[in-house]
Amino acid sequence: MATAAKRPRKPAHGRNRQAVEDMVAALRAKGQMDAVDSARLVAAQALADAVDSEPTNASLWREYRAALETLRQAGDNGTDEFAALIAGLSAEVGNGPQPRAAKPRT
Repeated sequence: MATAAKRPRKPAHGRNRQAVEDMVAALRAKGQMDAVDSARLVAAQALADAVDSEPTNASLWREYRAALETLRQAGDNGTDEFAALIAGLSAEVGNGPQPRAAKPRT
């Protein structure tokens, strides 16, 4: 007897995974998601799935929220806090004005 071919099923996503997918769609529509952001996307998707599976795990929520913040920074041309810190540390170094010796009081 021939068996019916199994159709591939699209995985059912929970609310958090769907929220990540919606965010990504909005970022792509604005032109703010590039292929270089794929690692951010995969991390956010995996954490969303984990939170959907274990919604009472506080440490998963903490990591998920951090991943969402990182994903929001996609396409911001490097203006995230880390880039700002590096820019501040990379300030031009030069010889500053030399303090004058104090005149002795008479």
